[in-house]
Amino acid sequence: MNKKIFSLAGAIVLGFICSATAADKINTLIISGDDVGAHPWRLTQEEYRNMLLDTGKFDVRISEDMNILESSKALAKYDLVFFVRSNVSGEPLSDQAKANLEYFVGNGKGLVINHMASGSFPEWLEFKKMCGIYWSPKDGSGHAPGTYVFDVTIRDQEHPVTRGMETFQADDELYSALVVTPGVDFNILVTGKSTFKGREGVDEPLAVTLDYGKGRVFHQFFGHDKKALEQKGVIKLVQRGSEWAATGEVK
Repeated sequence: MNKKIFSLAGAIVLGFICSATAADKINTLIISGDDVGAHPWRLTQEEYRNMLLDTGKFDVRISEDMNILESSKALAKYDLVFFVRSNVSGEPLSDQAKANLEYFVGNGKGLVINHMASGSFPEWLEFKKMCGIYWSPKDGSGHAPGTYVFDVTIRDQEHPVTRGMETFQADDELYSALVVTPGVDFNILVTGKSTFKGREGVDEPLAVTLDYGKGRVFHQFFGHDKKALEQKGVIKLVQRGSEWAATGEVK
């Protein structure tokens, strides 16, 4: 009898532990979708998903329809929105969806913006404020042809995202001449030396953090393809940046 009671008590305790562990996960919504062939987004969305799941800290759902942002009820389930979609096609986003994302981040939740996603909504000023810096070819943003291996330098050794990290190599496009959103304070975490014509040798910001209202944004420019997201330094940066955006710390 005592053994049965002990077993039952153990099962109950284990159940509570499992429930607590699930409740402690960072509920994450990856927003991805068609960007008119600019990137192999179905491959990169899975790489991002797997690198978050591999930490054991995230629960992840992928939506290939950015109009999920129109539902404030749907967004309320999440701690973190993880934006992969580049939206090269210029598909419009409703005013309600924009207001919902602004409220989501501004009231204390997290946002991660990846690779070329910052160029998605050129007329949406608040999105540019969330980005801090953004991709805009009409304003001169670009990169040298193709992907190649380059060194990534840690510029902020004290920030929770990059504390203890050392220079690493990426195999990716290196974005140059990104546009700074006026009036927005952001913190540069890492840089790479440009090879873009006319900007050779310039240290380009490749990951930044900023506050938006009560919320936090981690914005990084790696991730052109699957190979780019298999680099250990990039994986670590994205994992840590995502945790910081959602929670304000990196454990």
